Amino acid sequence: MQEFIHHKVKVIEEFFVEFNQVQRLYGDRSFDFEQRFTVFLNKLSDYFKERGENTRESEVLRVINMLYTVKKGFDPSKMEKINSGRRELWWGFSYNGIESLETLLQDIYKKEISKLQEGKEILSNLILNLYQQGFLTDNQLRDLDSVTKVEAFWRSLLMQNGSMSVINKKLLTHLITEDIYLLLEEIISEIVPQ
Repeated sequence: MQEFIHHKVKVIEEFFVEFNQVQRLYGDRSFDFEQRFTVFLNKLSDYFKERGENTRESEVLRVINMLYTVKKGFDPSKMEKINSGRRELWWGFSYNGIESLETLLQDIYKKEISKLQEGKEILSNLILNLYQQGFLTDNQLRDLDSVTKVEAFWRSLLMQNGSMSVINKKLLTHLITEDIYLLLEEIISEIVPQ
């Protein structure tokens, strides 16, 4: 089942805000870092678990378990008992975990933004083509000032033109209809003459 990409992007952006706060605490070697990082890791793990993203959940759990292993007095890379320097080793593995999470979040974000950009490009070309052909006028575009109106417009286009269903099917391979409506609203607001 596909999901609302605009929402997913917003959620990932919120994770980045929290993640950046955690990274600042790491950089300051704050006493709050460990607790905040643990909360963040659990929240991220729960997010992936709820969505059924087992691979990503597993990556977060790997970081959690790596840090837990260090806290218990073992070096996770060698599986040897740590006799001294446990705290410094924990900070080092925390950095390793931060890097892994940065890569994970960036990959998700780039993938979702790419889907939206591809959809926006297709829809921009379509709207501009309809405008150039005279099928859409400035007044009609100005009237499409809400998601409800954009939705009605899109549905009428799909009923009137058979080739539109091909474009719609292509869009629906990566987006859901609500994403399409929001992208159309954004595009129309950008091209409507003021």
